[in-house]
Amino acid sequence: MTVGPAYCIAIDIGGTKMALGVFNNEGQLQGDIQIIPVSFDEHKVADAHQMISAIAPYVEEARQRYSPLIGIGLSICGNINKETGEAVLIPNLHWRGLPFGSMVRNAFQLPVFAGTDVRAAALAERLWGVAREAQFFAWCTVGTGYGGYLFLNGKLYDGYHGFAGPFGHITWDEEGYPCGCGRRGCFETFVAGPAIARAGQAAVDAGHSPLMAELSQGGRVTTQTVIQAYQQNDPAAVSIIEQVARLIAINLSGLVNTLDLEMIVMGGGVIQACPQLIERISHYIRRYLMSDEARRDLRLERETFTNSALYGAAADVFLRSGVINEALGA
Repeated sequence: MTVGPAYCIAIDIGGTKMALGVFNNEGQLQGDIQIIPVSFDEHKVADAHQMISAIAPYVEEARQRYSPLIGIGLSICGNINKETGEAVLIPNLHWRGLPFGSMVRNAFQLPVFAGTDVRAAALAERLWGVAREAQFFAWCTVGTGYGGYLFLNGKLYDGYHGFAGPFGHITWDEEGYPCGCGRRGCFETFVAGPAIARAGQAAVDAGHSPLMAELSQGGRVTTQTVIQAYQQNDPAAVSIIEQVARLIAINLSGLVNTLDLEMIVMGGGVIQACPQLIERISHYIRRYLMSDEARRDLRLERETFTNSALYGAAADVFLRSGVINEALGA
């Protein structure tokens, strides 16, 4: 149930860029999504003051064009205290204990509703997307990072501290690659975009993929290079993507076996570039599910939106301000 027309500004902050859009309370984007690079200082810490300055012109334009403007929704790639807007731990931005929500509120004198990006994405899919009838599902993103969020028994599941969902930081190999979280061998370090690029570079260095060497044109292999080669059936690239699909399936099967999920919604840059990955994960995950019912009923779906976290940042504003009256645990 919605109450009258209303608008908000939604901002999704990732590891390298910010996406910004204005939405109405029916989940409709007003105009285009704006993309702004994240600024980093000499210590490789994201410069919060520069980021706020970069979004200021868009906020001012929205004030002039849309009324009532209810507030600003922030979707951020890490652990956020949703009550205070504090960036508790954002590994990709090298933020720890930064009062970013308060900084944005003070800069623009608008209510600010902040949360982690994966929580926002789950909220968008439940309110406006493919999971709107689901009661037990997980959001899973595969991009620069890997992780997700949970929607259980009709509500977002935040956990005791509000940080539930980073299943990408379950350990796969405790002697493995360093992770941005400060530990080693997390699933994320084997399946996210940088891991795909790393495996592709290793294949090129070993002489196993002339095609990836050609596509990279003498430079470093990127995630997109591997995906392009995969789509041309390059054996080395196929092996890399199949291994990624298998490891994601192992990781997600633990969630399904533990929580009896009905659906997993998948998104992020890697999924958008390589949607075939969902089918491969769906293939492998059946091997690791415990019950016949789970093997039969589990659905893996692609995200509804081009950026579900951005839509979710908007949904969070409308739900927490009472403009949309649905009890989803927002």
